[in-house]
Amino acid sequence: MRCPSCGSDNCHIIEESETTQKGYGVCSGVCGYLLLGPIGFLCGLCGMGEGKTKRRSFWICPHCGRKFRV
Repeated sequence: MRCPSCGSDNCHIIEESETTQKGYGVCSGVCGYLLLGPIGFLCGLCGMGEGKTKRRSFWICPHCGRKFRV
């Protein structure tokens, strides 16, 4: 793979990942507190779920530092 910026053919592939996760549900915690008392705050944890991970692959040029996709 050649770098479109400097023309070097010594490019390497890298992978970036980004994870997002849903947090504590304040509204669920307050409603749980009103219905069940102090233990109801744990109801806010019921809305927490698994996060989503996005992975993207890029080429990077070690000479000029440009990152590009193919």
